[in-house]
Amino acid sequence: MYLKEGLYNGSAPPCSADYQPSLYGPRQKVNGPPRRYPHGLAQGVDAAEPPTGSGEPRPEDFGEDLRKLRDDVRRLQEQVDAIATARARQESARLPTYVQGFDGAIEGGIPRGHVVLLTGPTGAMKTSLALNLLTKNRAAGVHGVYVTVEEARESIVETMRRLGLGDSEDFIVDVARLRLERAAAEEVHDWMQVLRDFFTRRRQRDPLGIVVIDSLNALTALARVEDIRSELFHFLNFLRSLGVTTILVSERDPDASRAPQETDVDFLADGILELRFSGAGRGRVQLLLRCAKMRHTRHSRDYFDVRYENGRFIARPYEEPRRRWGRRG
Repeated sequence: MYLKEGLYNGSAPPCSADYQPSLYGPRQKVNGPPRRYPHGLAQGVDAAEPPTGSGEPRPEDFGEDLRKLRDDVRRLQEQVDAIATARARQESARLPTYVQGFDGAIEGGIPRGHVVLLTGPTGAMKTSLALNLLTKNRAAGVHGVYVTVEEARESIVETMRRLGLGDSEDFIVDVARLRLERAAAEEVHDWMQVLRDFFTRRRQRDPLGIVVIDSLNALTALARVEDIRSELFHFLNFLRSLGVTTILVSERDPDASRAPQETDVDFLADGILELRFSGAGRGRVQLLLRCAKMRHTRHSRDYFDVRYENGRFIARPYEEPRRRWGRRG
């Protein structure tokens, strides 16, 4: 038999179908033991064996690597898309009021960047609701400040303690103390401009997300301007330009006649959350809350019965008490 090198090894050629040709040496028997060479090979000649394990990669190996690379690229693209989607949702998200049962009635909360009035009569827990909204959003990572124009800082902190909101006061801006401790402060004629300057400086070092001003009544009284509607128009638009969500606490009796500036601010504001009292019979009084206005929101205009229970505010749909006819026996 002749090897591929052209040398004769003295063996007889195969004559059975059990053998198949090989490019690397003598033909091998299929499914049989390795071929032995009784006469040996020519001196200096070894039988060539096919490469196993190492060597040039096979075409199917390239295909497998390509599939893995495509899978890695797809997973990376999915991660990038998820991050972009989460960021977009965060930028367009709403700020919850953290009144259980009420946020669902305003599509999850107040749209970011809105200027919202929180109105109601004396004793309607306006300050408590505003503090609850601010401190819980701060705990969720939203930066904010609480501007008190007349109520003392100590009173605000005590309200927070009683509501279980902690006693941190680094976010409270006490205009009332400034007015008491500095006589020159009472000579300031444009407190809205003072707040504009303050918010601008504060935002440069701290990205504000929420601003609460308590109260709008006191602020407009200190403004001492002739055209209060024009002043409110520019002030509210300045707050919108900052991109912050603003809560303006305003004392107002919903059953009383409104002053002209109250009607003006209702029109200028993006939203109105209205508090009022309602008799529940047998001497009981209920505190009611409703969303009277909220731009860019499909909201309910119905009243909710609001109560503070177990460390949280809870709102339930208001049901008017049934009238009882006749005398009680």
